[in-house]
Amino acid sequence: MTWTLPKTIAVVGGGPCGAGFAKALIAEGKFEKIKIFEKRSDFGGLWNYTKEEDVDSIPIPCDTPNVDTKPVFREELKDYVWASPVYDHLDTNVPKDVMSYSSMPFDDNLPLFPHRSDVDKYMKEYAEPLRSYTSFSTKIIKVKRNDSNTKWVVQSRPISIETQGGTVSSEKDGFQDLLEEFDGVVLATGNYELPYVPNIEGLKSWSTTFPGSVVNVKNYRSPAQFKDIKGHILVVGNSASANDLCYQLVQANGGFVYKSKRSENVMPAGSSPKILDVPEIKKFDTELKRIDFVDGSHLENVEKIVFATGYLHSYPFLDATNDYDIPLITNGHRLHGTYEHVLLYNYPNLAVAGAARYILPTRTSESQGSWTAKVWSGSIPHPSRESMVTWELARSEETGGGKTFHDLYFPEDVHYANRLNAEILKVNTGLIPFIWDKEQVSIRGAIKEVKEGYIRYRAATGKLAKSYQEIVESGHLNSFMLTDEQMKEKGF
Repeated sequence: MTWTLPKTIAVVGGGPCGAGFAKALIAEGKFEKIKIFEKRSDFGGLWNYTKEEDVDSIPIPCDTPNVDTKPVFREELKDYVWASPVYDHLDTNVPKDVMSYSSMPFDDNLPLFPHRSDVDKYMKEYAEPLRSYTSFSTKIIKVKRNDSNTKWVVQSRPISIETQGGTVSSEKDGFQDLLEEFDGVVLATGNYELPYVPNIEGLKSWSTTFPGSVVNVKNYRSPAQFKDIKGHILVVGNSASANDLCYQLVQANGGFVYKSKRSENVMPAGSSPKILDVPEIKKFDTELKRIDFVDGSHLENVEKIVFATGYLHSYPFLDATNDYDIPLITNGHRLHGTYEHVLLYNYPNLAVAGAARYILPTRTSESQGSWTAKVWSGSIPHPSRESMVTWELARSEETGGGKTFHDLYFPEDVHYANRLNAEILKVNTGLIPFIWDKEQVSIRGAIKEVKEGYIRYRAATGKLAKSYQEIVESGHLNSFMLTDEQMKEKGF
């Protein structure tokens, strides 16, 4: 495979990662054309709030990647909207200062953990300079190599009433889908599009027998959705959204909530004695209407089951084969053929933004975007395929090669950013990402403790803290600054 320097680039997705990546490409000043394709009508990606009824129609179970989710027609808008996972009382799990892009801090007057509406406003403001580069309300139908295998063909279609939300070909109405050729493509569609609902024994039968009893956390908006539930509520999962949902339900509705978990939570969460942990599910017994767990126990009278078991990598529009017969996606839990979680080395000039998990998407997208821009412009030498394969093999060996391949827990996420940033700084042109200092590294390592202290402070005072000092002085958070020795222990 011969690498060539791209001059024209398509960015599929204008959410937080797509915007950061695109800004870096533009700032490099070496490309003739950059075009962003965004399916929503504005920037903000997943932070665009949608109503409870704007739900995805996904199969139950949903364990196959590349399911093509569809928009929902909103009658009052006379337009289509794409379901978002953000809910009414969502605030961030990450403090505003470490969540910000390098060039644009959050408003000092906002709470330390801003509300979803404030984040949406922030993301839109950051991306506003990209408006002239962006085609909104546009569905990507297909991305594939052209007949001479020299460029990428991007087939797009307007999301409109005429195309029934982009689900039908526009040719029948007298106009055709737009076909454009680009040298390179960035996949920036985000990690929160296609929910993963595991295929547990009996689940499909249960969902069919008791319609509406099984939902995904992406469809959650407020505890009011559960106020009329008489039986038990079971939340499946133990990460950020699962724990936040459980905490909100017991706070608002007063009853008990069961939570099925198979691993410990590393994300911040509120706690309550009314959240009852149960083991991993073994079987859904439709005849007895009970749920059996792996330890032999069971739970009866379950009326509502909410899956908060993560999402699948999914690019249903990608129609691409490669010389090595290695698919990009198999089961949806990781991408194959990646280098530094961003370059897809089996496909010329194809990159992905934000594939890694447990990262800070804003900062990571700028580092990934600036680094890729320099590789694609020739400022940083393009790694050989052999070196990229070696990197992936080493990463697979380190992680087991499964769904944890893209997991970058602290401090690995910061080391990852620093690794890309070090190469960027050698060139020192274009967009310069945030460079981590001791204070920010300390905050990144203490996010779980800080958020839980923030929750305790809010419960005790009714106030939303605007600073770390406010929580520390109230006694709800211990000092979290790392010592020089601790920094060394973590590799800094």
